[in-house]
Amino acid sequence: MRAAGMISHFVLLVFLTFFLWIGVTYVSQNIQYSTARQFHGSVVHQLENSYFSPAVIEECKAQAARNGYRLTIETFGTESHRDARVILDMDFIYPVIQTVGRYTIEGYAR
Repeated sequence: MRAAGMISHFVLLVFLTFFLWIGVTYVSQNIQYSTARQFHGSVVHQLENSYFSPAVIEECKAQAARNGYRLTIETFGTESHRDARVILDMDFIYPVIQTVGRYTIEGYAR
């Protein structure tokens, strides 16, 4: 095999490895984000069903910590009409390069 053929095969291998890494990163990031989005929706649903019970708020925060999220719940309003701002922060570590990406999901419970 000539040297030019070996170099072209090596370059092809590098590109394929790079594109494989991008694909795996994209899929795993998408799965983690979808899971966090479902958890956020679940928290909003629980808050609305319990009418912002402090016990439910603490349980949701504990569950978020167990899942590796940071959950902030800010309640406001009067007793007859309460609302809550629900903020879920998550970190995503990119494989191989070990860089951290931070994502925030924000919503309201009424």
